[in-house]
Order: sequence, then C-alpha cells, then structure tokens
Amino acid sequence: MTRKTLCSRWGWLLLALFVAGCTPAGGSRTGAKQNAKVQYTLGVAELKNNNPTMALAKFLEAEKFDKNDPDIQEGLAQAYQRKGAFAEAEKHYLKAIDLRSDEPRYFNNLGALYLDMQRPDEALVYLEKAARNLLFPNPEISLTGIGIAHFQKNDYPAAISAYREALSKNPQYVEAYLRLGEVLSAAGQVDRSLVEYRKALALAPEYGRLHFYMGLAFMKNGDVEQARQAFSKVRQLIPETEMGLRAGNYLDILQ
Repeated sequence: MTRKTLCSRWGWLLLALFVAGCTPAGGSRTGAKQNAKVQYTLGVAELKNNNPTMALAKFLEAEKFDKNDPDIQEGLAQAYQRKGAFAEAEKHYLKAIDLRSDEPRYFNNLGALYLDMQRPDEALVYLEKAARNLLFPNPEISLTGIGIAHFQKNDYPAAISAYREALSKNPQYVEAYLRLGEVLSAAGQVDRSLVEYRKALALAPEYGRLHFYMGLAFMKNGDVEQARQAFSKVRQLIPETEMGLRAGNYLDILQ
C-alpha cells in the first residue's frame, strides 16, 4: 500500500531531526533520560520512513520520560505538522525554542510551519532568525522559505531577491531555482521562468515536482507538445501524488 503524502506543503523546508548522544557516557544519563533517547531515536526512524503516526507515538513516549528535552519537543512538532495538526505543532516548536533558544534549526522549522498555516509575517520572523544565524549550516533553505513568505504576500520583487540570495549561498540548491521560476511565471515572465527551471533540471533531471512546474509554464506559453512531455514525466516519476494526479488531468485536457 502506498503511504499518503505529507500534509505539510512545505515539508521539504523542514530540516531533519538530529540523533546524538544515545549512549550514556560514564553513567551521566539517568535511566529516564536514556529511555527518552531510545524512544526519540525510534521516532526519528519512523519519520524517515514517512510514518508520522508511529513517530508521534514514539515521541509521546519519549516525552513521558523527559518533557524538557528540546529535541523531543521538536520531534513532536514535526510529527504533528506532518499529520496536519498545525496548532499542536506550533505549541511544541515554541516549547523547543523556549528550552533552547540558540538552535537555528528550530527557527527554520517553525517558519516552515507558519508557511503551512498561511501566516507569512510570522514565518518571516523565524526564517530570518535562522538565515542570519552565522552557525546555521543551511541558510539557503531559510532564504528560500523567506522567498515563499513574500510570494504568499504577493511581494514578487522581495521573493525574487530572497531566492537569488539563497542561490548565492548555494548555487546547487534546486528548490531555489524552482521557486524563482514560479514567481517569475506568476509575474508574467514565463520565458525567464523556464530559464531557471532548466538550471534546476540540469541538477535534478528526475525531480517530478520540477517537471510539473515546467509543464505549467509550457502551457502558459502555448507549447502543447512540451507541456505534454513534462506532465507525462510527472506521471512517470510521482504518479500517485497530488501533482501526479493533476498532471494526468492536464494530459487529458491537452489531448
């Protein structure tokens, strides 16, 4: 049976949970804390397997042993977010930040949640905190999230600026090219959007979502054959996702 896709639209913005210190050194961890780490590690594994329900169960068990571990709180937040329980996710992200206010990953992931919740102004606050933290190893991810927040606010110039800054940090970051293409297309600059999509395509030729966006751009340009090819590729790569189903509908229209 195929698993359902994530409820989080911006799941690709979420930075992965981190597992460390699972083995106690010199008896420094109490039994409760060690049990918490074991359950947390199992929860992380379930998230990696795209099973947020089982992940949530493991993180809730972990919380029983150690409710003040910020990573456990972040794990709960991610599991709730993937299940679409955004209010619960927000509560646990905020608690993680309260427990460890110097972790930029928490700011990035809370910002991604606010994008899911269509609250771009709040997303910008936390994504900016992550992107400007000199210890954050992935500023291009937060900068791309900043671009999406501006896109949600219909501020296309600010979105374009954020995406270009993301690419200045990491010219190999495919998602920033895709999102830059999206905003250029929305602004009526379809040919320029296709330039950005092709840059992404050179880096990730089997990225189904990219082919979907390219199909939309080709349709806008009236290039039916190219649009068909793009949507056919989507159906080949991600047939049972929402985009795969939409691509099938577009193929029917383009017959």
